[in-house]
Formats: sequence, C-alpha cells, structure tokens
Amino acid sequence: MDLITLDNKGYVISGLTLLLIIPALIMSLMLVNLINMDESTDQIKYDSLYHISNDLDANIPVLTREVLKENTAKVLMDGHAIPNSRMVIKTGLQTKIDDITENYGKETGASIQCTIKSINSPSDPYEIEIESEIVVNKENNSINRNISQNVSFMETEPKGKSVDCRIPDPLPFIKTKKYGAISVDGNRIHYGSTLSQYLKSKGINNSQIYENASSPLYFKPCPYDPYTSHGSCNMLINLKNCIDNGYYHKSNDGACLLCRLEGKATCDHMGLETFIVPLAGNYSELNGPCSIDHVIFSENGPQGYGTYPGKVVEYYYSYNRSNGIYLDNGHRNKYGISL
Repeated sequence: MDLITLDNKGYVISGLTLLLIIPALIMSLMLVNLINMDESTDQIKYDSLYHISNDLDANIPVLTREVLKENTAKVLMDGHAIPNSRMVIKTGLQTKIDDITENYGKETGASIQCTIKSINSPSDPYEIEIESEIVVNKENNSINRNISQNVSFMETEPKGKSVDCRIPDPLPFIKTKKYGAISVDGNRIHYGSTLSQYLKSKGINNSQIYENASSPLYFKPCPYDPYTSHGSCNMLINLKNCIDNGYYHKSNDGACLLCRLEGKATCDHMGLETFIVPLAGNYSELNGPCSIDHVIFSENGPQGYGTYPGKVVEYYYSYNRSNGIYLDNGHRNKYGISL
C-alpha cells in the first residue's frame, strides 16, 4: 500500500513522488559541491600564480642591488664611466631575472616572464625606480601584473641576514683616474695627491689644500635634519659628527647615483652631495675650492670646470691641529653656518 502524506499546505504527496524527489535533491547537492570544488580549485591555481609573481617581485630589489654593486665595483677597479648607465643596469637586471624565471618555470611547470621596462631616478636620491611587468601562465590560468618599485641603495643590512648592501660612490674614481691612484681604507676614500693634481690641472687656486684629502666611500643619509642643524649647535659638533661619519645630503645640484656612474657631478634629477675634507692642519688659506664634492668635480663652467671658492670653516681643534672645510655662502646657509 502506498504511503500517503500531507505537505505543509495540506496537499497529498505519495511515496512514489518522494522517491523521485530525493534522488533529485541528492543530485542537486552533488552538482553544487562540484561547482564549489571547481571554484576552489581555480582559486588555488590563481593563488599559486600570484605566489610565483610575488616571489619575483621580492627578488627585484635584491637583484637590483647586486647589479649596482657589480657595476660600481667595476668602476672602482678601472675608473671608467658607464655611458647610458640606465640601459646597462636594466640589461644586467634583466639577465638575472631571466635566470630566475627559467628556474621557476622548471620547478613549477608554469610559463613565466618578467620584463624590466625601465630604470629611473625617483625624487628620493637614495633610491632607484624599477618598472617591471610579470606574466605567469599555467593550465589556462594566467596573471599579469605591472609593478613599480623604489629600491633603496643606501647603507643598510637586511634584518637577519649578513649581507653587505652598501653601494660605493663611483664619481671620485672616475674624475681622478688620470691623476694617479686613490686608495680605500675602511669607509673612506683617500686621495693622496690625485685630487690636488686634478684641481691644479684646471688652474684652480690653492689646489694644494686637497693634498691627502678624504671623503666617504659609501652612501649614508645624514640624520641631522633639517640640515641647518649642522651649524646650530655649540662648537659645530653636528658638523663634525657628520663629517666623521661620512654622511651624504640631498641636493638639487649634486648628481644622482645613475648619473654619477656616467661620470657626471651634476644632473637634472634630485641628487646627493658630501664633504671632501682636507687633511687636518693641511690648510693655511682663508679661501680655497669649496669642499662640496659636486663643486670640486663639476665640469659645467665656461672654462671646462664649475669649481668655485669658499671660505674656511674650522669645525674642530685639538692638540695644535685644526680641522676645517671650505664653504661658499650658499652652502653655509644650507648647513646653518654663520657667514
């Protein structure tokens, strides 16, 4: 005998009807689960592709610093400027990225392409701007990302890693190449006679002041901000600490790193400047070539150089020997040193 039941509206439902409905419900639930599984699988595949692109994204700053270090090391060795440094850095970075994408492709079975589109100098002179495009394809799934990164090259060490990320200043090695060898001791460049000979060859007065001068080797941002605080403290102690620690300063007149690699002391980008320091006690003149690096190395003047004089600023005195640099009025104002 058939089982007869009533639905919630009082309609009669036979047992046969129930037997037809139950499999349909089961099939519907199975179909929903299959759809959800497909969507979940697609999300997993997408997440996998995104993870690959993130790995490449994270490698770009590391590889950029490697390429910068390799090229600056070459300049330090041979003293030759790198024409069109942006293209050279771009090509070197692309080569390293291609090696990584090839290995990733073998490991993951994905088709991976990372294209370095451009290398530029951003508004922060302690950084390099990298524009890239990452495309990852696998099993009819794909991801395409356009990425812009500002990569810092200032003296720093990644947390938990013993990695030397410091980038040396290539400009002094390029400018003084013809006038003898300069040496490196720790974090400083020692010019010996090369800098005084460089200035003398340009007919600049009192070039002997820079016999055995020195300057910083690595780019390190100065912590004394605003810069006028260099001269606002007692006994110019901030200026002394800045010079002793070899700090660099942002400058509208100094060259950016990429232009320094090309042998330029000045450029149109936001750049950097530092002090070139005469040997302690090695100055007897009240006036001499301004001790700012881009002033000493400038070749933009009508006579083939843009070096101009400054007045002596004595910032430390000890045991009958004094330490001083030469600054023009503009740089005295910048660093808060009274005229």
